[in-house]
Amino acid sequence: MDEPLEPAKAGDSLSGADIQRSIDTLRQMADDMEALKTDSVSVADLQAIGRSQADLLAMAEQLVNMQVDLLVGKARITGAHIDAATAFANGVIDKVKDICKRIQQITAVLAFFATVLTGDGEAIVTAAFTLKDAVA
Repeated sequence: MDEPLEPAKAGDSLSGADIQRSIDTLRQMADDMEALKTDSVSVADLQAIGRSQADLLAMAEQLVNMQVDLLVGKARITGAHIDAATAFANGVIDKVKDICKRIQQITAVLAFFATVLTGDGEAIVTAAFTLKDAVA
């Protein structure tokens, strides 16, 4: 981000509707993992894929009804910011065929959303940069 974000004011918040594109992307990421389930995949990898799919779908479900008040005085994050970070990560992850690497990157996406749920704008910006590094 080239310019600093405005500070959040009382009443600024994020809702599930604000990040619907991200919610849809999380669901799509879970669906896309089906292609990794082949005859040559070990049972341990199949279990790891299943857990990742379940985690993605659970996070998407949690975000649907989300209402997060942004912390006053911290960076004012918008749904567009969250959606852009999610789209970037998915664009990279979508090309990864290695199961372990893909799961590590998905774990980073889930960690990013755990930070989003805090409403701390500065922490969310830091988490977005951490996510960018994790999927690179």
